[in-house]
Order: sequence, then C-alpha cells, then structure tokens
Amino acid sequence: MSDSLPLTLPASCGTTRRSEATTLFQELRKPLLRYLACLGLSADDAQDVVQDAFLTLHQHLQAGGAKENARSWLFRVVHNQARNRQNRYERRYSAPLDEQADQIPDDGTPEQMVLRKEKFKRLETALEALSASERECLLLRSQGLRYREISDVLGMAISTVGETVDRAIRKLAEKCNV
Repeated sequence: MSDSLPLTLPASCGTTRRSEATTLFQELRKPLLRYLACLGLSADDAQDVVQDAFLTLHQHLQAGGAKENARSWLFRVVHNQARNRQNRYERRYSAPLDEQADQIPDDGTPEQMVLRKEKFKRLETALEALSASERECLLLRSQGLRYREISDVLGMAISTVGETVDRAIRKLAEKCNV
C-alpha cells in the first residue's frame, strides 16, 4: 500500500467548475509566475505561491465566494503571498537582470551580445530607480491587467494607478534614452 493518497475533488465540484478552474490555471499560471519572478521570488517559491493561490481560489469558490474577476483576485493573492514571503525571509528586489541577460541566446555577433547586455543593465538601473508602487503597477500592467484590476490588487485608486503607470513609463523612457 502506498503512503500517498489519491487526489480527488469533492463531488460537489461539477464539471463546469473544474473546467473553469482548469481554464483559469492554463491562462494565468505563466503570467503569475512571471509577475512573481519580477518581484524577486525564486522559481521554486513562485511555483509554490501560484499553487497556493489556486488552492485558495478553490477553497474560496467551495465556500460560496464570489467568482467575479478571478484574474485580479488571483493576482492580489499572489501579490500578498509574495510580500509575506519577502518580509519573512527579508528578501528585496535583488534578483539581478544580469542572470537573465546571460540566458539570452548567443545568436549574434559578440558586439551584438555586448550591446544587449548593456541594454539589460540600463533597464535594470532604470527599474531600480522606480519606487516600489511604480514598479508594481508597471509589472502588473505588463502582465495585461487593466487599471481597475491593478487597483484591486494593490488597493489603490484607479486614477492613482493610471498616474503611477504613466510616471513609471516616463521614468523608464528617460533613463533608457528612448
């Protein structure tokens, strides 16, 4: 007899609800992971947070919770869990883009590779110059969230989100000479 128990869903969880959850998982898993990576979580921590978020969503729906705008709800859950992990482990936005720059395929000339690495360095410097709220708003916007959804995730007024995203883009453009 095996020590592990089979994973079964409750009988009350109908096919429709399962297919909705599966669709949500397939649609949002990668954007959530990218967002968490940008917040500085390791790949393993990000996987754990996303898995926990979908488990929390399942429990929320089973308890009769509202399922309107599950997308922004999931982003808010992973955002809060990421912040909790960062505070608990005293992590900050310290994952350098240099590691990502080294993963860029070496399909160009040495000069092109150096130019790409310099571009990543400028982008990293520009991102570090943003305030935490500017960085978070911009990251959520880059994942396709609308201002209203970002407002829900971060607990900011929608107008403040718009101004913050605009300000962040202007700062990045200025720092990156675009």
